[in-house]
Amino acid sequence: MSNVFHLHKPPQRMAHYLRVGYHEHVLADRMRAEGRLSQHGVVFDACYVETQQDLIRDVKNEGHELILDTNIAEQSVLGRFSGTVSDAPWARKDSPLELEDFKPGTNRSVVEPIARFAVARGFHTVLSPTHYLGGDQAFWFDVDRKSCEALRATLDREGGQAVRINYALILDNAQIKDVEFVKKIISGVQGLPIEALWLRVAGFGADATGAGVDKMTRAVLEFHALGIPIIMDRLGGLTAYALNSFGVASGYSNGLKGKDGFQTSGWLKPRGRGGGGNERAVFVAGLDRRMKVSEMKALFAASTTARSVYGCLEPSCCRSIDVMLHEPEAHHLSEQSRIVTDLSQVPEARRADYFLDTYLEGMRSRANRSQRLKKAPEGFLETAEKAATRLNRMKKALEQTAERIGKIAFAPEVTVPMGVVAKHPVSRRRS
Repeated sequence: MSNVFHLHKPPQRMAHYLRVGYHEHVLADRMRAEGRLSQHGVVFDACYVETQQDLIRDVKNEGHELILDTNIAEQSVLGRFSGTVSDAPWARKDSPLELEDFKPGTNRSVVEPIARFAVARGFHTVLSPTHYLGGDQAFWFDVDRKSCEALRATLDREGGQAVRINYALILDNAQIKDVEFVKKIISGVQGLPIEALWLRVAGFGADATGAGVDKMTRAVLEFHALGIPIIMDRLGGLTAYALNSFGVASGYSNGLKGKDGFQTSGWLKPRGRGGGGNERAVFVAGLDRRMKVSEMKALFAASTTARSVYGCLEPSCCRSIDVMLHEPEAHHLSEQSRIVTDLSQVPEARRADYFLDTYLEGMRSRANRSQRLKKAPEGFLETAEKAATRLNRMKKALEQTAERIGKIAFAPEVTVPMGVVAKHPVSRRRS
């Protein structure tokens, strides 16, 4: 019997969830096979589940939390319902979902099919069927609260008592800054049968300014009144690390191929024609932004110094610049895993300062250095100048943010659902 006693509990771990999109399950599966899929959990869209069954099974067997996004928000707006989200089992093919589709116990209700689907497919967690509340859509909030309660009751009847519900709150940037509106939302969410809040804010992403992050920090702090973990949904880069390092959020989610922000332009209008495909891009941590692979190839060819500043030579990741540019999404995923693990090892009382001094300062210095690269293409120097300006301003702003909020109690740590054989050092769900 062990006589080892821990005088202090380990630092609170930052959670990172991966959203797997339409074609991205192939890359995610390769990362899994190579042992590089270290995220807490994986989010699957209901509309893609049928084509991603193999990955879902393997991810579950390897101890990751399976999370179902019902895609209700997209299915309920004019600009998105007719896209791929219409492949979800409860979607209407000819029009957006309507109020009548959220009346439990009726033939049109989507709640019961969602519950049965989650149980049958073995999901550990369901993001509640909620709507985008921006524009003139705030009326959906009362509907969404009732849907959440009905989903809990239906899951319990269908044998899904262990399936958790996380509340998906989808706002725009103006709404989350509206103190009275936020108070109303918090009051409405309190008491719902949920384990965590997933907060998705339109117009706020990895490219946020220091002032934007400061405002978001103060806004999200209000949700601490709920006493549950807070996940910043569809976020990435320094913005995500900052909110988590300050203790405002418990974790974040993002996807591959640039899904580290959220925009709703066109959501509330009839769907237009889609654009063409975008060129592959690589997330360049030193600039805190994505760059086209062709641009980085030109930079590395012109500047030897740039290769040492921005090239990935990590043995556990790319090992070479060629591999980095050939598999940019795998590089970004591994890089995030290293950063999340590093930040999670720092005690809460020191984490904000560590983030500012190690990561934000490091990236700021690299961006400033980039402006002096000899032989760098002119277009890159312009990009580097913009990145340096943003990061210099962000450092000043977030130092003030950290001073203003002080040493706050961190948002509660994410726990592992019952039924997950976890391979990650996160807290167990308390019974």
